Amino acid sequence: MRDFAWLRWAAVVVLPGALLAGCTKEPAGEPAADPASKPAAGARPGADANAPAPGAATAPASGPASTPAAADETFTEPCPTTAPGGEKLSRFAVGSPFEKDYKPPVVSEGKRMWAKSFLWAEAPKLVVEKWLTDTPETKGKYVLIEFWATWCPPCRKSIHLLNRLHEKFGKDLAVIGISDETEAAVRKLKVPHIEYYSAIDTQARMKNEVGVWGIPHAIIVEPGGFVIWEGFPLLKGYELKEETVEKILAIGRKTGVLKGE
Repeated sequence: MRDFAWLRWAAVVVLPGALLAGCTKEPAGEPAADPASKPAAGARPGADANAPAPGAATAPASGPASTPAAADETFTEPCPTTAPGGEKLSRFAVGSPFEKDYKPPVVSEGKRMWAKSFLWAEAPKLVVEKWLTDTPETKGKYVLIEFWATWCPPCRKSIHLLNRLHEKFGKDLAVIGISDETEAAVRKLKVPHIEYYSAIDTQARMKNEVGVWGIPHAIIVEPGGFVIWEGFPLLKGYELKEETVEKILAIGRKTGVLKGE
C-alpha cells in the first residue's frame, strides 16, 4: 500500500489544480451559448468584510475561447493569473493531507479577495497604454474600473453587467475595462460587445499596483479618489449589482460628493 501513496497524492493535488485553471463554474457542465451570439459568429459595496486572499494558480494560455460566457452562467471563482511582478503564487496550502495530525484549514467568514484590499484607501492612479474607445470623462464622477482578459469566461460574462451599468448610470459613473492583452486580442472579441469604455495596458501597471491575481477584479472609486467597493463582481453573496451602484450613487448625491441634477 505504501508504494501507491503517490497515486493518492496525485488525485488530491494535481486534479484540483487542473480544475482551478479553468475558472470554476457552478453548476458544472457545458458552457451555455451567449444569447446574443450566433453559431457562425465565432469566439469574446458600500463596504463589506474582506477575508484573506487564497493562493492562486498560474495563468492559463491566452487566446479567447470559442464559446462566449452567457449572461446567466454562474462562476464561483475568477480566472487565476500571475502575481504582481510575475512571481508564481502557491496553488496549495502548506501541509499534507496524509500527515497524521493534519487538520483542514478553517475558512474565515466574509468576502474572498483575489487582489490587495484598497477599501477606504486612495486608489492607485489610472494608467492605460491606449484607449480603444473615446477617453472617458472621470472628473466629478464615480469610476468603476475592471481588470479583465478576453480568454477568461467570467470576464466575458461580466461584460453583460458592465454594459447595463454603463447604460443606466453613465451620467454619474464612468465604467472602464482594462486588459493587459494586445489591442488586436481585445478587438478580436466581438461577442459580447463592449459598450462601455475600454483600454489596454500591456505593462499591467495599475493591475499590478492593485495586486490583482484573479480576474475579473473591479473597484469603484468615488470622486474624491477613494475606493468604496472592490472584489470579484460575480462572487456569490457579494455580487456587484445594479442595486449596489444605485445605493452608492444615492449616498454620493446626498452627501454632496456627487453633484446630481
